[in-house]
Amino acid sequence: MELKQFEKYTPVTTENAEYVRALAEYCKYSARRPRFHLTPPCGLMNDPNGLNYYNGAYHVFYQWFPFEPSHGMKHWGHFVSRDLINWESSAEILIPTEEYEKNGCYSGNGIQIGNELFLYYTANYNTPEGKVPKQALAIMSSDGKINKYEKNPIIDEIPEGLDRAIRDPYVFKRNGSFYMFLGGGTTAGQGRILLYKSSDGYDWSFQGCVNISGLEFGYMIECPGIVSVDGKDVLFLSVMGLKPEGDRYNNEFSTIYLIGHLDVDNPEFHVEAYDELDKGFDFYAPQAFYDEDGLPIFFGWFGCGCQTLPYMKEDMWVHGLTMPRRISIVNGKLIQSLPEKAAAQYDTAKLTDGQAIPLKNSFRLHIPECEDKITVIQIGEDGDCFKITVDRERGKLTVDRSCLKERFCREYGEKRSISFESEKKICLDLYYDNTFAELFINEGEDVMSFRAFPESLAIKMR
Repeated sequence: MELKQFEKYTPVTTENAEYVRALAEYCKYSARRPRFHLTPPCGLMNDPNGLNYYNGAYHVFYQWFPFEPSHGMKHWGHFVSRDLINWESSAEILIPTEEYEKNGCYSGNGIQIGNELFLYYTANYNTPEGKVPKQALAIMSSDGKINKYEKNPIIDEIPEGLDRAIRDPYVFKRNGSFYMFLGGGTTAGQGRILLYKSSDGYDWSFQGCVNISGLEFGYMIECPGIVSVDGKDVLFLSVMGLKPEGDRYNNEFSTIYLIGHLDVDNPEFHVEAYDELDKGFDFYAPQAFYDEDGLPIFFGWFGCGCQTLPYMKEDMWVHGLTMPRRISIVNGKLIQSLPEKAAAQYDTAKLTDGQAIPLKNSFRLHIPECEDKITVIQIGEDGDCFKITVDRERGKLTVDRSCLKERFCREYGEKRSISFESEKKICLDLYYDNTFAELFINEGEDVMSFRAFPESLAIKMR
């Protein structure tokens, strides 16, 4: 098809909607489409938004620039599923049509209030002097229709001492009231979580910034969120400006989880434990919610920052979401796992003498215990592969992308590692879905998400 150029801040309109449909049809047959991960019909996908189990279905909204695989005017795309396995695109999306959101519908979350799903988002509004932070509300009714609140924006202020970049509302209920987190930072360059309170979900009052003593969070916090896990509060923060600390925080931006207790009356989070949520190359901006059984679960963005990936201009789409991940707490550590139905979609690669050639471009490689003699797992042929190495002497497991023919995002390094006790057994589950890889180590004690583009998927262990 003939590809067209669009100005960065172009919304979907009746005039260009047919082009978007044609582009989505063009993108449908990309050789690099995964089978089981959610990806955009065309253009760029980033943060998952508005995640909820509502009215008998799962709703996954996402940041979407439809016209090309780059960051531009953000819409909320929308997927719907009854079972977290089979997904359909919905025509009910958020399009930035109003003056207060003239530069995009940015990230936010959803919460059911009464019989309606309240969708909170940042209305991006740029001026020559900088951003003017505005938070907005759209409401989905039980018939699936979405309408923007007529009194938007619901928050239109910059609290004293804070920078203009205030965004990503996350609303939750506690003690009979509604609370909203917003991500931001101070004018001095210190990441902050803002806390607002409401009795009805419409009118909000600023409660201050949440104190988290003893920890620093770069120059900006994005996509804050909180869920209850096994009786504890788990706080998710996506952070800009964290400095690398050994195996941690080696991407452009990083995501951490904190286990503890949130005190909303004296805004403070009491930390019992924390760690980087995913130690791979390509992960950011997760959003947690509760499934149909009331259990905590999340999706993350399978990307990070303004990455340039192989084939993106050829394919005309880029990025996706992780598989849904259940979370629990064991021995003070957050454990991540795939729902059983999601894991069962993958055929397990059958190894013979430590080798296999998967019959499909999506497979599971299950190694219940890495024996001492297994030091390297290679996916691909020599000269075009990625490797997982297990160094028991140093207590290091490393994913290495430096042996790929298609090398990318090298400015942040081509290796990611996690540490382990050298005498501890290592159990690995690699879920590879046509360039999307999620590696679960020791049943989800650590997870590494990353993209890789080897031409061959031959598996060799030695």
